[in-house]
Amino acid sequence: MRKGERKDYQILRVGEDVFADPRTGEEHDRVIIEADDWCNVLPLTTDGRVVLIKQFRFGSQEISLELPGGVVDEGETPDEAVKRELEEETGYRAGRVVKLGVYRSNPAHFTNRVHSFVALECESVNDGHPDGSEDVAVELVRPRDLVRLVGEERVTHALMIASIGLAAVHGYLAVGEMRARNVRRAARR
Repeated sequence: MRKGERKDYQILRVGEDVFADPRTGEEHDRVIIEADDWCNVLPLTTDGRVVLIKQFRFGSQEISLELPGGVVDEGETPDEAVKRELEEETGYRAGRVVKLGVYRSNPAHFTNRVHSFVALECESVNDGHPDGSEDVAVELVRPRDLVRLVGEERVTHALMIASIGLAAVHGYLAVGEMRARNVRRAARR
């Protein structure tokens, strides 16, 4: 591999590298996007609702319904970042945070990972304090309604859908034939 120059756009760095095909040895140019790791969290309140945020997204030119999350800052662990993002964006604080897993947003081009969490026993502690460029509104939904919102294409952010899927796999959301008691059981873990 020959690493090319990077153009720095503050939140990511873009360049073109040359890679040798592992089968044939033939060289190919590939666009590589270096980005810091990201994190997101599915917050469950003490009364069992999910805390979501609505915010305008410049790429889609739409208001997006999402889980709280953001960049893992330098010197910060993913669980520290997700706790910070939760409180900054929503004003909620978690009683405890459980890691759901790590995945790649698009391994064809991006170098970073997404760290996914569930936050349990969340309580509102302030009005939140999003970054200056963020216009965030909080929306509370029941867990079964979150799954419906994905099915109705009202939640369309792929990284959020992946984390919602991880939460369901780990028993934090009732999906299909799962029952609410499974959600309560998972919350006691």
